[in-house]
Amino acid sequence: MNILFVYSVQKSIVQEKPLLGQEGIYFGISLISSVLKRSGHTCELVVLDRKYRHKNIQFLSRKIRSSKAQVVAFTAVFSEFDFLCDVASEIKRLFSGLFLYAGGVHVTLNPDEKYLEIFDAFCVGEGEYPTLEMVNNLDTGKNIDNIANLWVKTSDGGIVKNAPRPFVRDLDELPFPDRDLWQNWILEPDTKLTVLVGRGCPYNCTYCCNHRLRKISPGKYVRLRSPENVIAEIRTLHALFPDVDEIYLEIETLGANLKWLNVFCENLYQFGKETGFKLKFGTNLRIFPLMDIEFVFDNFRKANITSVTIGLESGNYRIRKEILNRDYSNDMILKTAFAAKKRGIDIALFNMVGLPTETPLEFSETVKMNQIIQPAFHATSIFFPYQGTELYEMCEHLNLIPEKMNTKDERQIATLDLPGFSKKQIQKSFDSFHYDVYRVRENKSLVKLLIYFSMKYLGHNFYINLKVFIIRLLYKLNARKMMNRDLFSIFQKSK
Repeated sequence: MNILFVYSVQKSIVQEKPLLGQEGIYFGISLISSVLKRSGHTCELVVLDRKYRHKNIQFLSRKIRSSKAQVVAFTAVFSEFDFLCDVASEIKRLFSGLFLYAGGVHVTLNPDEKYLEIFDAFCVGEGEYPTLEMVNNLDTGKNIDNIANLWVKTSDGGIVKNAPRPFVRDLDELPFPDRDLWQNWILEPDTKLTVLVGRGCPYNCTYCCNHRLRKISPGKYVRLRSPENVIAEIRTLHALFPDVDEIYLEIETLGANLKWLNVFCENLYQFGKETGFKLKFGTNLRIFPLMDIEFVFDNFRKANITSVTIGLESGNYRIRKEILNRDYSNDMILKTAFAAKKRGIDIALFNMVGLPTETPLEFSETVKMNQIIQPAFHATSIFFPYQGTELYEMCEHLNLIPEKMNTKDERQIATLDLPGFSKKQIQKSFDSFHYDVYRVRENKSLVKLLIYFSMKYLGHNFYINLKVFIIRLLYKLNARKMMNRDLFSIFQKSK
């Protein structure tokens, strides 16, 4: 059977290549595609951008015809969901009899019967095996009404809400993600690769939806692939992308199971010996009280993990503990950062501005912590209340949610007006953050300072437009090689 996946992004730089690099790959689609292909089905992909409006419908329609798609599967996060519903509605009008299917985190957290006015079925929870069962049944003419995880519109106009199946227990049984699906949509293919190491998070941060996702299905929520399975995928990727020298180990925290971590890092070390340590790795680490920091970073250093991303989120302890449910001290953060630097491991920090009840003075502590640590790079965003999170409910309780939520650049443009911390102040704090952190740095990078200076005094939109102009110009000049890794890295890490 022929399945066409539809994915969307915001503000792609080049329409023909909307994903900047390999990190733009979405694993949900990739794993479902691998499972389907393993059973003999054909899968293709379309990546859309809402800014192209009617062109999206024309483009998708041509792709449906050329691929002879029998199932069109849409997936979206909250900010893209309404756009893809509009697209699906138009496709439904143009192609009667085409089976339309939806899935993803937003649908899982917010299932609603009204979705079945557009889609023939949608998936609540992990999608690999429900989708495979559905496609197999459609292919053989069997009924799909009783497939676990699916909400289905029946032939007589009724609705069936099937119970969830358990979470996939053994992640090793899944094939490696389908990366071929994405390559035609990537602007710069020789960029950092990402390997998904596990699923689920043991923590319950209030800005995240893990506390609800763990309740979707029965069974163990936090799962890790075996070290051998992960290394096998890394070995495969190293052969497929010999010019790429960095792989990001994607997981909520690599420190969730320290015994597993020790075995995994030993496996990475042995792989490094085989390959002459040609690959370096990055990962996420969630700090927790009483963490054996020296043990963790000794393992990281041995495994050639050269960069670690840590969620500071806020430099203010009250905000972290009472608002974010992240209970660790600034001293713990500093100790972790310096333990990494002592071993030559780069630290990256996640930060947020404009959190509920936050004041400008409390946010200044986030700036101060970043100034002290001087992270190699950071991912800083404006807080946006996503449905399905505890902070969304808090914002509702505090009457902070505006009548119309702006989902365009939702973590780059201020949305909430806080008492004592206005949208204008939040936006200014965000735009100034890069410059304010690195202006105190010794051995300043002139290029980075110019970028950060432009964001501080000319605004975020100026920086984005400059970035778009440069990359489009290089692409049109067929000069991708001119877009060297330093420039590409700056644009990726200076979001």
